[in-house]
Amino acid sequence: MSETTGVPKRSVSALAYGIVALAIAFQLSVVWLMLHPQVPADYRAYYIDQSTTCLNQPVSGEYVLGTKVSFLPSGLEQARSQRVCGWEGPAGDGTHAVGKTSRLRFAVSEAGSSLALELQLVAVEREGHPSQRIAVEANGILLATVTALAGVPLVVRLDVPPAATPDNVGTVEIALHFADAIRMSSSDSDTRLRSIKLLSAKLSQVRT
Repeated sequence: MSETTGVPKRSVSALAYGIVALAIAFQLSVVWLMLHPQVPADYRAYYIDQSTTCLNQPVSGEYVLGTKVSFLPSGLEQARSQRVCGWEGPAGDGTHAVGKTSRLRFAVSEAGSSLALELQLVAVEREGHPSQRIAVEANGILLATVTALAGVPLVVRLDVPPAATPDNVGTVEIALHFADAIRMSSSDSDTRLRSIKLLSAKLSQVRT
């Protein structure tokens, strides 16, 4: 007389259901992560929400206050430290802003003090687009909205208040937003829009 041993059918069924439940839970977690990816805010804004055309780059922002940084070909090496995103070139007559936003980074030790920003720029020339509006922000605080006429160099001088350079922040992030950015070609995407060419940038401490 033989004796049969093994796992009861009820236990086998419970194990199978458990495996299926784990597989479903894994698939649901994957779907949830696809819908709610844990990624940096800049990555989300550029790739997922598409709320910006300017993807943050890990530039140092190394800078000496009062230095005028050229965005012509001759200043390429220094300008690399300031160019966070939204720039292309330089060409012979400046560095093109590309997309709807361009950003500059200045690493400063004089946090919490009043600073002055100076930008030299020129709006691109295209028929039917006589000017470009540029909203200038410092660490998220709007400084001003200025208008540049197409082909006419413009010097923008703006005060950067202490509120934009708090003591716990070691950098000043300058964001330029272009409400009137245009397509130079019908095939250009939103990340290829044109607005201005930047000639130089300078951040100085305001002496009191």
